[in-house]
Amino acid sequence: MKPVKVAAAKHTYKKKRVHTKAYYRKKVYKRKHVRAYRRISRDVGASYHRVTSQYVESVGRCSCSLHTDYAEHRAAFRNHCPFCGRDGTLRYEKGPTCPEGMWVCSHCDADFCLVHGKSHTARARYLIRC
Repeated sequence: MKPVKVAAAKHTYKKKRVHTKAYYRKKVYKRKHVRAYRRISRDVGASYHRVTSQYVESVGRCSCSLHTDYAEHRAAFRNHCPFCGRDGTLRYEKGPTCPEGMWVCSHCDADFCLVHGKSHTARARYLIRC
């Protein structure tokens, strides 16, 4: 099967055939073939990020679900952690738990959204906007 290129999303997609079964009282009555597209490239991280001693800025996607469009947004924050109160400790991190990327305090290990600066905790604290 050849990969299908989609120009609008700038990602490569591959056709995948999915078999689904309809069960009724543990007997298979129908089998249908569904054509689905599976995404091959998974790069959804920040397209631009910059860390200085005074501020941090990025262009990326929201990881705290306040934006529902999942488009890239630009944001700039003061390089100050609201949990430990230290300046110059924020750094950019991208990993399997947060593929969009996030700001992480190198002292207290607090995580923040790239776009909103909201912490990934139950009682949210926010980074200060520039």
